[in-house]
Amino acid sequence: MINHERRLLSKAAQAIAGRISVKREPDRSWPGDHSRLCALASLGKVRWLGEQVGPHIGGTYASWEITEQGLASLQAMTSASAA
Repeated sequence: MINHERRLLSKAAQAIAGRISVKREPDRSWPGDHSRLCALASLGKVRWLGEQVGPHIGGTYASWEITEQGLASLQAMTSASAA
């Protein structure tokens, strides 16, 4: 089973400036990670940065940044799985 919270927080923590983005689909819907990141933002684990148009036509991205609370949560998950 995939732990999406751990996967997304890990991805953000490893990224430049702790940021993670998802691209809007061609039909203007968002992939599942968009709602997962919105849920993490409501818990204070990531901070919403906004949407911006990418360098290609039709490319809109939503971005978040991991918070100190998100880093602490990721560390706790990592420690628990190592034990």
